Amino acid sequence: MNSLGVRFCRVLKTPGMTTPRRVSRGRMFSIQADLPRLPVPSLQQTLDKYLTTISPITTPEEFTTTEQIVKKFASNEGPKLQKLLEEYAVGKESWLAEWWLNAAYLDYREPCVINSNPGMVMPAQKFNSDDDWLAYAARVARAAVDYKSLIDNESLEVEVLAGKPLCMVQYYNIFSTCRVPGLKRDRLVCYPPNKPNAPRHIVVMHNNQFFSLDMYGSDGKPLGEMQIHKLLSKIVAKSQDEGPAVGVLTTGNRNTWAKTHASLLKLGDNPAHLDKIEKSIFLLCLDKQPRETHDPSADELSRSARQMLYGDGTKASSTNRWFDKTLQFVVGRNGNIGLNYEHSPAEGPPIAALLDHIQDYINKGRESEPSKGTTDIQHLSFTVNGSIEKAIETAKTEIDIFGSDVQLTAHNFTGYGKNFAKSIKQSPDALIQVAMQLAFYRDQGHPCATYESASTRMFQLGRTDTIRSCTPKSLEFCQAMSSGSLDRTALVNVLTEAITAHRKYTAEAVSGQGIDRHLLGLKLIAIQNGMNVPELHMDPTYSKALHFNLSTSQVPCKSSTVLCFGAVVPDGYGFCYNPRPNEILFVTSSYKNCERTDSQNLANRLCESLMDIKALFPATAKL
Repeated sequence: MNSLGVRFCRVLKTPGMTTPRRVSRGRMFSIQADLPRLPVPSLQQTLDKYLTTISPITTPEEFTTTEQIVKKFASNEGPKLQKLLEEYAVGKESWLAEWWLNAAYLDYREPCVINSNPGMVMPAQKFNSDDDWLAYAARVARAAVDYKSLIDNESLEVEVLAGKPLCMVQYYNIFSTCRVPGLKRDRLVCYPPNKPNAPRHIVVMHNNQFFSLDMYGSDGKPLGEMQIHKLLSKIVAKSQDEGPAVGVLTTGNRNTWAKTHASLLKLGDNPAHLDKIEKSIFLLCLDKQPRETHDPSADELSRSARQMLYGDGTKASSTNRWFDKTLQFVVGRNGNIGLNYEHSPAEGPPIAALLDHIQDYINKGRESEPSKGTTDIQHLSFTVNGSIEKAIETAKTEIDIFGSDVQLTAHNFTGYGKNFAKSIKQSPDALIQVAMQLAFYRDQGHPCATYESASTRMFQLGRTDTIRSCTPKSLEFCQAMSSGSLDRTALVNVLTEAITAHRKYTAEAVSGQGIDRHLLGLKLIAIQNGMNVPELHMDPTYSKALHFNLSTSQVPCKSSTVLCFGAVVPDGYGFCYNPRPNEILFVTSSYKNCERTDSQNLANRLCESLMDIKALFPATAKL
C-alpha cells in the first residue's frame, strides 16, 4: 500500500455475484460508447457508510473521535470538495481512471515484485525430457498468440455481469505492454495492433539471457507449434551459460531501478534491447531446474506458487524474469507452469480468460498450421559495466532477503466447494469471505480491516472499488461462533445476516457506490486545487481503515489454477482462492518476520471455519 492509502487490486471476479458471461459473438467495443460513466456517489452516503465500516475495527473512543471529524467534514470542506469532484468528472470517460493508474501503480516506489505483481499457478506437468519441456512451452506460446488474434480482430464476445455489459478496454492492454521505470513516476507503454509496425515478436528468457523470437511468418500467419519448438530448442542450445542477471534489476525499488535503467541506456546496443523487451507481445521464461529454493520443505503447489510470484530466489529463477512486463509466461523444467503479471494496465479478468483459453487450446491437442518464411532468433546481449554489475548484485541480495521472508501456503480444501453454498441458497464468495473473517478472528482474537476488490467495469474505463468484508454483521457472527451461547438455528440466522450484508456491500460497490475510491477522489481533488488534505484523511482511524491485515481476492478459473500475492502490510495476510464445484483452491501469504502471523496457521483456521459452517447445515452433510 502506498502513501495515498491505495491498496493494489487483485481480484479477478466481482465477488458475491455470478461469473461474467459472454453474450452473442460480436466486436469487443460494440457497446463501449453506450456504457455509463462512473458516478460520484453522494457525500452523505459515503460518510455514513464509512462510519459503519470502521465500527468493527475501532475502540469506542476512536469511533467517537472519528464520528466528530466526519460531522465536521460534512458541514465544512466536504461539500466544497464534493462539488469540485463532480465538476472534475464532467466530460471525462472516467474521473478515476488516470488518478488510479498513477496513485495505485505508477507513483508507487516499492518493488513491483511480491508487492503488486501477482503470480498465477497453472496445473503442473511432468516432462520426461528437454524436448517435452520445450514442446509444451511452444504450445503455451502458440495458444497465447491465438488468443491475441481474437483481441486484435476485436472479435471477443462482450462480457456481461448481472445483465449489464462490461467495459472491454482492459483486454486491449495486456499484450505488447510494459511498465518503464522513472524517477517519482513510472510510465506505461502499450503498442496496440492497430498502429503501424505493431510488434510481431516475443522475448524468450533462458539462463538470464534474452532472445527475440518473431511469432509470425512472412505470410503474416502465426508460427506453428513445431516451428516455435525448433526455435526454442535453438535458444536453449545458445544459452547454456548464464548471462548477466540484468532481469533481476526489475525487482528493486522503482527509483533505484530508474537510475540503473538510465545507465543501461547509455551502453552499447542496450537501448535497442530494452525497446525489444518493452514492445514484445509477451515474455516466455524457460526456467531450468532450480539449484536451491527458499522453502525446500514446502509442498509442490506451494513451491510452484513461489516460482510464479517471484522466481523463488536467485538460485532458482528470480534472475530469469522481467517483472515490468505485463505478461510473463513461466514454463519450468521441473513441470511448474504459470505466469507473473504486472498489474497496472488491467485487473485480472483478461488474464484469467487468457489462461482458460491457453488451457483449452492445449487440452484439445490440436496442431496449428505452419507459416511460411520464419525469421531467425535474435540474441539480445546486454552490455554492463562495473556500476551495473554492482547494482545487479545488490538487487540479487535484496530479492533473496525479501523473497525468503515470504511464507506461502497453497492448499486444496476438499470439504466442499461452491455447490454446497448454492445448495443452501447462499453466495459462494460471500460464504468464503465470512469464513475467512471467522478464521482471522480465531487466529488473532479480533477483527481487522479487510480488502476485497469489486469490479466497476459496468462503467467506461472501469477499474475497481473496495468491498469491506469486515462488517458489524460478520463480527457478530464471529463472536457468536466463539461464545458457544447460541443454538444451531440462531447461528444459521446470524450467518445469513453476515452473508446478506456482504452481498449488499458488493452490489453497491460494483454499481459505483463504494466509499474507498470516492474518499480517495475527495483527497486528490483537494491536493489538485492547492487545498490542505482534509482532517478526515489525516485521522489515525482512516489509516487504520486502510491497513488491510486481510487482503483477499477470488480468482475463478475453469482449470485448477490459483493466484497468489504477498500480504500488503507487514503484519497482514494475503488470501486468494478459486472456488470450484466441490473444492476450494487457495493460497495464503504472510511474512515470517512478523511473529503474530503464520500463513499455515491461517490456512488451518480457514479449513476449520469452513467445516464449522457446513456443520450448521446437517441436511447437506453429503454435498
